[in-house]
Amino acid sequence: MIKPNWKIFQAKFSDNCTENFEWFSYLLFCKEYKQPYGIFRYKNQSAVETNPIEVDNEVIGWQAKFYEVRISEHKKDLLDTIDKAKRDYPSITKLLIYTNQEWGQDKGKKPKGQIEVEDKANSSGIELEWRAPSFFESEFVCEENKNISQHFFSLDKSIFNLIEVER
Repeated sequence: MIKPNWKIFQAKFSDNCTENFEWFSYLLFCKEYKQPYGIFRYKNQSAVETNPIEVDNEVIGWQAKFYEVRISEHKKDLLDTIDKAKRDYPSITKLLIYTNQEWGQDKGKKPKGQIEVEDKANSSGIELEWRAPSFFESEFVCEENKNISQHFFSLDKSIFNLIEVER
């Protein structure tokens, strides 16, 4: 089992945390939705990281957001993502947002920023699913995909490093 450690992640990928977080999220999204051959994408694709996929009559997109400050400070960015997702992919029905940050409760209640983002998604006809730190601590990530997680959360050599050496 691999325990997520964002300090190790940031130390290991200090040259580009965002790009590596996107790759990590992409691998997990592909595993979750059984896309072993990957998903087509464009450079600097609008609103989502790859083209949305269709699964069981749902059109699913995803976005990776690696933040070094509180997620609440990025409310506008998240609202813009939803606007652009619906504008550019009108058939999208679900959006997964992968992030390394958690929302902070507001006196035991859901924070206003999170409510605004979720309301915007709902009014746009998009089901929003958060893939926040608790997701990265889940059995799916830590056990079922430990070969992937090890690369991102351990300073030891991972299977990816061994493959690079073999080439």
